[in-house]
Amino acid sequence: MGTASVIFSVFWILRSWEQAKPLCGPTKVNYLTQDLAALLATLVFSYALYQFWKHRCETLGLVLGLATAVAAMMAHRL
Repeated sequence: MGTASVIFSVFWILRSWEQAKPLCGPTKVNYLTQDLAALLATLVFSYALYQFWKHRCETLGLVLGLATAVAAMMAHRL
């Protein structure tokens, strides 16, 4: 789960960086800070979901955690 989180974070930040290219100065910093906060919230929520379901049905916990992360990535900056 840790490796998947790092890979997910790299893709999230790269996508944020590409979308913020035309911006400059404080606007770009604000944009990237908001994206970092959204990434942190997504990772915490996905991990909490996984931990909740881990003792009940580990496979379901993994699927729900990944599904949450994928849904957040798809909805990211629409």
